[in-house]
Amino acid sequence: MKVICSQEELARSLQIAGRGLANKTTLPILSGMLLETRNEGLTVLSTDLELGIEVKVPKTSVKSQGQVVVPGKTFIDIIRHLAPGDVEISFDSTKGVLSIVSSNASFQLNTLPIEEFPSLPESFREVASVLEQGTDSFEDRRGGSVLGIDLKEAIRQSIYATSPEDPRPFLSSVLMEIFTDRLRIVATDINRLVLREVNCSGMSEDKILVPVRALREVANIFGNDPEDNIHIILADRQIFFLGKGIVFSSRLVDAQFPRYEQVIPTEFKGTMNVNRLEFMASLERISLLDNVVKITVNQEGLHLTANEPELGNAYEEVGCSYSGEDMQIGFNAKYLIDFLKTVEKEEITVGFSGAMKASLLQGGANESYRYVIMPMRLNPS
Repeated sequence: MKVICSQEELARSLQIAGRGLANKTTLPILSGMLLETRNEGLTVLSTDLELGIEVKVPKTSVKSQGQVVVPGKTFIDIIRHLAPGDVEISFDSTKGVLSIVSSNASFQLNTLPIEEFPSLPESFREVASVLEQGTDSFEDRRGGSVLGIDLKEAIRQSIYATSPEDPRPFLSSVLMEIFTDRLRIVATDINRLVLREVNCSGMSEDKILVPVRALREVANIFGNDPEDNIHIILADRQIFFLGKGIVFSSRLVDAQFPRYEQVIPTEFKGTMNVNRLEFMASLERISLLDNVVKITVNQEGLHLTANEPELGNAYEEVGCSYSGEDMQIGFNAKYLIDFLKTVEKEEITVGFSGAMKASLLQGGANESYRYVIMPMRLNPS
């Protein structure tokens, strides 16, 4: 194998593909990255058996065909530190050595046994070939497309309400409900629930569970160009995200997500509209004493109180508009702040169902992003 490519483009491609390398594993081969020439181009592939990432390197000239597995992190670091310009990469299969030559540096890198590199599901190869053929090839497959920037924001506004390390699958994954014209993401850690919807096209109705880590990587990789569409394909208990020469795959979680609809409040004893930034700043200050914050809201306004016997107490007032019964309720301030940090709207709406019932937060009247939060029991003062 021998290729010549741009250092800048190769470094950028490796940075993406490197997200699929296994950090902690008993299988050394999973720390390796497969370089393969295909259709007069170079692709780089990594997998940790849970997810897989393949990237086609732009601006590559193929002198001879071949494939090789290299130590992923070391290869990435070498390319990243080379000077900008052309880089020649060649593999001597008899010696098992990869040569990397730039204008002012050369490296000889020992390689890993290619026969040990895991075989990806056949569906991965099929989807990768579909990407190379063009978007028209998606029409007869189980999937559709969504604007990348919308998907990126939806993931950012949902995965914070999960428990990625929890052994219970529905807490360490995210529900994706697919409708013909929209995609709904639902996430929970039991104490709160997020619903976020984005427009999509060409989708078939479905319900799937996707690992939190996979969606976090999708948000890191895609959606940086406001006009990019991301194609989503479902096949063989895998989900694929495709766009701009990148194929990202993840296994789906085989578990049942709880019936979340019944916890979303629809009737309220009081409704508050408040400036998002003012509310967030007050919560951040008052929670310096105690993360459990008592909220009192009535026609006079919003009052925040925190009390930590060993430290002291704090009190703040925030202007708001409120209609309904006088309300006194406790919340984990961090949970409120998490939502407020991710909302784009200047004003938020809070619907209170009762002192010990779930409340609903939205950015104004926008129902595409809803946040349900359970209250905390207040100690008698």
